[in-house]
Amino acid sequence: MKKNTNTGFTLVEMLVVLTIIAILSGAALAALTGFRASARDTRRVSDLQNTQNYLELYFNKCGRYPGDASCGGTNPTSWAGLTTALGAVMDTAKVPKDPVSTRTYYYGIDTTAGQEGLRYVVGAQLERDNSLLQNDVDGTVYGVNCDDTSPNFYYCIQS
Repeated sequence: MKKNTNTGFTLVEMLVVLTIIAILSGAALAALTGFRASARDTRRVSDLQNTQNYLELYFNKCGRYPGDASCGGTNPTSWAGLTTALGAVMDTAKVPKDPVSTRTYYYGIDTTAGQEGLRYVVGAQLERDNSLLQNDVDGTVYGVNCDDTSPNFYYCIQS
């Protein structure tokens, strides 16, 4: 009798294994994508808290928050303008930027007569809903959208 010495995998067995590997890698990639979005949101909140510290340094030096051309700064109407204005107290390279290059952080200042430059709000649009990051700031504050409900998920810190 002749023994069958062919050992190995058939084409069908190889296709089954490759299909299982593809399904598992797809599930892992989907889980990793959600993790990355959460990590970027955590960084956004940390960046806003750091910016809050920079704004307090600016206030201690200038007696007001950036919002006019006093104290060697500019009148910021955007995050880029705030970065320039904070140059009066720090290296502007240290002012954080959103981890996604197509997004930006937001800055607004109270322009009420007699209150100019005494209150501010900084904000960021998050990628995912997070009940722990619900903020007490609702609606639009000093021109910054702070709506933390679906589908916006904005997070704001106010002075």
